[in-house]
Amino acid sequence: MDQERLCEHSGLNDSVAARIQWGILAGLFFCLFFFGCSANKQLNANKARAEAALGISLIQENQPRAGLRHLLQAAQLDPDNARIQAEVALVYRDLKQYPLSLKYFQKALALEPDFPEAWNNLGTLYLILKKWDKAIACFKRAAETLTYKTPHFAYNNLGRAYFHAGEYQKAIESYREALSLAPDYSLCWDNLGVAYEATGKWDKAKKAFEKAIHYAPGFATPHYHLAQLYLKKEQVKKAQKELEETIRLAPDTPLADRAKALLDTIH
Repeated sequence: MDQERLCEHSGLNDSVAARIQWGILAGLFFCLFFFGCSANKQLNANKARAEAALGISLIQENQPRAGLRHLLQAAQLDPDNARIQAEVALVYRDLKQYPLSLKYFQKALALEPDFPEAWNNLGTLYLILKKWDKAIACFKRAAETLTYKTPHFAYNNLGRAYFHAGEYQKAIESYREALSLAPDYSLCWDNLGVAYEATGKWDKAKKAFEKAIHYAPGFATPHYHLAQLYLKKEQVKKAQKELEETIRLAPDTPLADRAKALLDTIH
């Protein structure tokens, strides 16, 4: 009986030992598999960053389609990278492929909901599409994100959206908020001038255009807007001077063509 018990007891030990051995082997296999997958994912992420950098470089060299191919490859290698998805969205926006742009912006924001640059750029897409309410919502989301390093861009764009929606006072408030953060933001000064002019505040508009010129002397657009304002005030010589300056600063551009056409009407 003791011998039988000993045999029974010995068999139980063998079973426990076997289970422990299989557990160790399974654990080792899992660790190898996990670290293998992790290493492979990291390798793909590194490849994705290299592809994205090459794509952005080509875009900066005015080769957007070539750059897009590399960015799409990067997005495939690292589909969880919100920054790469947003870069793809920007290129599609600039290539006027608006449904694809929207798709990739939505992917980026699904991956990283608090991504202010993506919210701001999605807002610019909605501006192009003339969906003012959606643009306003995007710019507000961007501007109110505390981690956004350049919220003045979002406030300026918010002003543009309000302006196009016909809400001029809200546009003025948004531009002024942007300028409180970046007082030398010449584009915003010009936009503020246009908003003031739309509300009949011509003196404030004039000062805003002059501020835009002060901070960016080579910026042609506020000279053109100032010329239009002078014509409304029947100050023809001043208008002529500003139109000539517009043409000098931006030759061979659509803005110069408009300035020439306006200049012809006052000669």
